[in-house]
Amino acid sequence: MSATTSPLQPPTRTILLVEDEDSVRQVTRHALESAGYLVLEASSAEQALAAFRRFEGSINLLLTDVVMPSMSGTELAAQLKVMHPGFATVFMSGYAGTAGLSQAVIGVPDYYLQKPFSIAMLLSRVAEALSPGINPREVSIGTQLPF
Repeated sequence: MSATTSPLQPPTRTILLVEDEDSVRQVTRHALESAGYLVLEASSAEQALAAFRRFEGSINLLLTDVVMPSMSGTELAAQLKVMHPGFATVFMSGYAGTAGLSQAVIGVPDYYLQKPFSIAMLLSRVAEALSPGINPREVSIGTQLPF
């Protein structure tokens, strides 16, 4: 990927990917990088918090597993949004429905991605979450998260 972008090419968006399963994280990272995103990856919430603090650029999206050891994806998102409010989160879960999300305070704009997911579905949900056409103050949570 080149360091500069042409006027026709949108700027690179940065995604913080947090997934404790190595194989899922690697495939997801590869798919996102192949689509032109800059990906910061972490295998735990603690690593994600450290990467968030270290990164000098702007993180546009948090893509996180919901159920992880020591801290859930929803707890991680809440902590990060205190430090930098306004970015979207895509929550991933392999559990039925939205297990783990119904008890969390989900902010707008947040999205949900059921595992297993196809690369096409991943890229579609990420693009939707990063879409500049959505005004989070005008969209209800129910239209984005299925609960």
